[in-house]
Amino acid sequence: MSASTGAVRRRRTFFAVGWAVILLAVVVPPLVVGPAFARSGVLGLPGLVALLGSIGLLEAATARRRSVRMAGGVVRARTWSGEREVDLRDLAVVRAWQAVSRDRLETIVSLTDRSGGWVVLITDDERRQLIADAVRRHGAGYVSPWAEGLLRLTPTRWYAAGGRVLGFVCVMIAPFPVGILLAAAAAQR
Repeated sequence: MSASTGAVRRRRTFFAVGWAVILLAVVVPPLVVGPAFARSGVLGLPGLVALLGSIGLLEAATARRRSVRMAGGVVRARTWSGEREVDLRDLAVVRAWQAVSRDRLETIVSLTDRSGGWVVLITDDERRQLIADAVRRHGAGYVSPWAEGLLRLTPTRWYAAGGRVLGFVCVMIAPFPVGILLAAAAAQR
C-alpha cells in the first residue's frame, strides 16, 4: 500500500465516521423520545447539529493557511484530518466557490488528483494563479463552471459573483432543514 493509498483510505474513513456520527446525532434522539419530539421546541437542534457538523467536516478538509506549500507541481498541506498532497500536473477535479469572511470574500478551491489526493485551499491571488496555470498547462478531468470563473480561465458575467455566493450560502444552509425533516420523520416512527 502506497502512502497515497493510505492517505486516501484514512480520509475516506474519517469522513465516513464523521457523517455517521452526524446522522446518529440527528436521528437517534427523536427515535428514543418518539412523537413528542416532533411536537417539542427542540426540533431545531437536529438541524443545528447537521449544519454545524457538515461545516466542521468541510473545515477538517481545509488546509491551514500557513501549512500550504506549492513546489514542483505538488501542493502539500496540513489539515485537521492529516497531511494532504495533490499533484497539480495530474488534476482530476477542480472546484471553487467564494465564502463571506469577516471583511471580504474568500476564494476556496478544492483540488483532487487522479491518485485520489484531495485538499481544500483558501487561496490568495498568487495561489489562484498557480492553480489556473496548472489547469491551463496540464488540464484537468473536470473543472466546475464556478472554478473556471474564479480562476479566471473564462470570462465571467458581472452577476455571476453574486450568484456564486448565494449558491454557496444555500448549500451550506441546506443541512439545517434536512436535519429537521430527518428528525421529524424519525420521531413519527
